[in-house]
Amino acid sequence: MYNDERLEIDRKRKLRYVTVYENLYELIKNGTYPLDSQLPPENTLAKQMGVSRMTLRQALQFLQDDGVIKIIKGKGNFVISNSSKWTSGLETIANPIYTCLDAEVDEVEIDFHIEPSTEYTNEILQRKVAVVVFIDRWYKSKGTPVAFTFSTMPVEVLTEKEIDLKDIESFKAFLNEQIYRDAKHTKLQVQYSTVGNISAIRYKISEKDQFYLVQEEIYLDDKLPSLHNKHYLPIDKSHIEINGVKNS
Repeated sequence: MYNDERLEIDRKRKLRYVTVYENLYELIKNGTYPLDSQLPPENTLAKQMGVSRMTLRQALQFLQDDGVIKIIKGKGNFVISNSSKWTSGLETIANPIYTCLDAEVDEVEIDFHIEPSTEYTNEILQRKVAVVVFIDRWYKSKGTPVAFTFSTMPVEVLTEKEIDLKDIESFKAFLNEQIYRDAKHTKLQVQYSTVGNISAIRYKISEKDQFYLVQEEIYLDDKLPSLHNKHYLPIDKSHIEINGVKNS
């Protein structure tokens, strides 16, 4: 009898946090708590939902696991999506900044310079080239730098793709979009880094020196990389997601 009563209590407790999850999800979806907004304090939210803070936190944790909110310790709970469905992750050929960064990028600042190749550039490009283009990109959200990419490209890629470096907007579009559409395939390596702010030089992209470093090779043919990227994403402002797909 005791075990039956305990199971019933556990079942009701479980139903409570599921109900809270569903209620909060609906409030986020209908715009009561819009994208990029902060949810009310947990005490307030728990009272509104008629549950304990423990039950509320269970629901919030599931919302975070489903990519709907982000829980930032000491700051609060923030809406990062109005859908709990899985989105594309690193398994797709696309700019990792846009697939992994939680903030919405609305501006990209770019700088570049052309220099003779070095042993290092020959190694990462997997061949000897005479001249390379070094490219810095700072990704911004509402004027605030939130991510950084350092790129190395053989200068002949510019000729092959008829890229005019004087047309900055077209150059940015090529780097952020077109090259991914044209790519045969890419290779990615994800690791932990503490030098994102140092690498970004011009701007500080995070108050914490904790970053995902996504090293990326983009292949416009099947043999050699046409672009090597080092993407620095602050861990507290981004997520790494890979969706497994069964081969048909």
